[in-house]
Amino acid sequence: MATGARLEGGAREFDTASTVSTAGGSFTATGRALTRPGLVTIYPVRHDEVPSTWCVSGEAFVGRSREALVRLEDERVSRRHASFEPRQNGFFVRDHASRHGTFAGGVRVSEEGRLVPVGGVVRCGDTLLLCVADVDRFRARPRRSDGARLGLSETMLAGPDLAAVWDEAARAASLGEPVLIVGESGSGKECVARMLHAARDVPGPFVGINVSAIPEPLFESELFGHERGAFTGAVSANLGTFREAERGVLFLDEVGDLKLEVQAKLLRALDRYEIRPLGARTGVRVNTHVVSATSRDLKRACDERAFRTDLYYRLAGIVIRVPPLSERPGDVLLLANEVLRQRSSSLKLSADAAERLALGRWEGNARQLRYALARAMSRAELRSDRRILDEDLPELTACTGEGELTLERVQGALDRSGGIASHAARSLGVSRTTFYKTIKRLNGHLSPAAPKK
Repeated sequence: MATGARLEGGAREFDTASTVSTAGGSFTATGRALTRPGLVTIYPVRHDEVPSTWCVSGEAFVGRSREALVRLEDERVSRRHASFEPRQNGFFVRDHASRHGTFAGGVRVSEEGRLVPVGGVVRCGDTLLLCVADVDRFRARPRRSDGARLGLSETMLAGPDLAAVWDEAARAASLGEPVLIVGESGSGKECVARMLHAARDVPGPFVGINVSAIPEPLFESELFGHERGAFTGAVSANLGTFREAERGVLFLDEVGDLKLEVQAKLLRALDRYEIRPLGARTGVRVNTHVVSATSRDLKRACDERAFRTDLYYRLAGIVIRVPPLSERPGDVLLLANEVLRQRSSSLKLSADAAERLALGRWEGNARQLRYALARAMSRAELRSDRRILDEDLPELTACTGEGELTLERVQGALDRSGGIASHAARSLGVSRTTFYKTIKRLNGHLSPAAPKK
């Protein structure tokens, strides 16, 4: 179970990483204690089903053979295809002369093997396997939340990592302390804020506002309200968002982008939860649960004196971090399949397209994923095809942990694309010009099947 740890100044940050060790083979990687390491099928999976999982405590074989621990019903998987063995920093993966090859992070795995970190995606035939720290966390259906009930346009789905964040938001709702939600743009910070609001025992409105978009002269009026005649054009009184959110949640989005002058005004309101509307002679006490969000590193901003330290600790009674999509590879195909289900009942992902989505860096998180799928669906429909192919997707930056176009990455891309350079370039997230230059640089080292410009 996740625990809360106190930070300097009284802030509490929730840590959703598991920290239990068992006899099933524990080790540490990427800051997380591994409990029961194993493999999870992320493609193919049917909508809303519990994925196939296997706990791997020693060397485990993958294949179609009945003797294989990880038995896959995949015609492109050999009887004795590959082996996985847990190590201190991940899984050591070996290919066993399989007919169609084993690929880790898009790079072909040889019989000598290579280390794949936790969170790595391995392809065997047309099956994608996710290497995980605690396989038990994946033995459940994806968490689903009704978007309409939360005031969102789409239904939200979450694998175990994001579901743990949702649980932290629900726990924070009962504590009443200010909450700071941190995460990349498009990672789902507002969804977490609405989860917190939905979990509150006390009914009340949810009022959200992008504070960085408010012109500085209007800041006090928007947040604290004004009396009629308080300034030119104030023909009627305005409650302001603090009073609109009375007994509810006030969501201050992009709070990290506030200018220092405006930060001081917000700090005064949060000191005693008392505001003074423009034109009013006395202050007004407010009872609202303040939840803020930012994509910036506010601790660093405080060190650089771009953000007030005293305001940070007023906002960060509890800190909840939303992991980006690049840290949740198991969620990528979960979300992709949900988008396809909502927008087209017939379209399905091909194995090549699913692999490239799972390996994407996703700087734009879920927003970028939806854009990529919308473009891919349009192309597939133009072909009257029920499958989304790799070439239907836009160029994506691969999140392989290797920025350089190495011989292994290029050869692996060519092998997977059947020697078609344009497809191989797209799978690596580079232009064809860059790919051909790389082929020229690697001339003499690639297999005979590699194309020449």
